[in-house]
Amino acid sequence: QITFDRELILVDFPSVLQVAGVSLTYNGVGQLVDQAQAHLERHIVHMELPRGVRVEVMRWSNHINVRIVMPPQRGGQEGSCGNFNSNPADDTTDAIMERMGGRVMAEQLLFRTQMEARIERQKLTVEDCGPEQRRQAEDLCRKVRPDAVGVLLQSCVFDVCFGGRQYAGEDALA
Repeated sequence: QITFDRELILVDFPSVLQVAGVSLTYNGVGQLVDQAQAHLERHIVHMELPRGVRVEVMRWSNHINVRIVMPPQRGGQEGSCGNFNSNPADDTTDAIMERMGGRVMAEQLLFRTQMEARIERQKLTVEDCGPEQRRQAEDLCRKVRPDAVGVLLQSCVFDVCFGGRQYAGEDALA
């Protein structure tokens, strides 16, 4: 479901909506953030927001990818992705947490609802994949990428175990 001000919108695919100075388009057109989904049908929500901000949300069966494009804002900016000062070294999670505690202040949110982000996460390894699932993932990875060994093979096995079969050979194994 896609909502705007708690109202269901963009129910049809494709569809377009102009509301409150915002242009919303839902279709299958757009450049993907992650090419691992290139073989899947695209469902992308395009948002043209005030102040030159464009947001594209790629909707998949078990996750989303988001692209945010925006010009530098007058007076500077700070957010979950950094501070737009052309210094990627200070855009690490630790640096952002130190500057702003990891949260965008309510009065600076682009959207009415603030996302709940869980900072504490269990770090999964390939060892967390069950033995049979891991064997099947390894067989698939060896079939798709017979040249993959060591870290590259383990990376593929991890992707298949925790992402799905469609990720076999779709990352740094190229």
